[in-house]
Amino acid sequence: MNEKYLYENIDSKKVKELIERMPDNIKKNCKLKKFEKGKIVVLKENNIKSMYLHCKGQMKVRNEFENGFVYDFAVIEPISYIGAMEIMANRDTYSSTLQAATDSIIIEISKADFINWIENDHKLTLDVLHFVSDSMYKQSLKTGEVLAYPAICTLINYLINVFESENKKEVFIEKTREEIGSILGFSVRTINRNLKILKEENLLSVNRKGILITEKQYEKLYEKLNSIR
Repeated sequence: MNEKYLYENIDSKKVKELIERMPDNIKKNCKLKKFEKGKIVVLKENNIKSMYLHCKGQMKVRNEFENGFVYDFAVIEPISYIGAMEIMANRDTYSSTLQAATDSIIIEISKADFINWIENDHKLTLDVLHFVSDSMYKQSLKTGEVLAYPAICTLINYLINVFESENKKEVFIEKTREEIGSILGFSVRTINRNLKILKEENLLSVNRKGILITEKQYEKLYEKLNSIR
């Protein structure tokens, strides 16, 4: 981990103090990562291999449910402990998707190193507990105020943008469901479910190699998007 870069680009005194407290054997294994605005940091239901110390920027917390809706719960700021709640609850997958709302800097720590650190640093345990409790408390006050929208809207908007960028009468999107899910911040299950809906309405054609959209289907996708917004 490039500590010099971190100290030169981080304003938060608390973040710097936390890095100074980090054991050397863990510090040497860490990875410093930069995420541009809009990039997905963690994806809901992906296996937890690491936790992330959110050092600079803002993160948007998103969740998706079986009713087809996506909920943007909150915007979090440093210091945030991404994945810590799930690890402490002995869960194997991330409970929410986190997306960079601004350009951000994050430190990646392996799950094993984080567990080792938190077991031997009581102040870190209290800091993480405060972070989780504070996040839950703030969310309880915002019940009913979260931004909710159908996941299919985001998918259709993505398909429309890709079609328009190609400037053709027929566009084949050669991406896997996993790739589209990573781009949009959705699970593969959500992508599959909504592609099935669009296919059944003859708004696109899908096969194992990708997605085909004709000019006529593109126009109908626009109509579909306007009808459910």
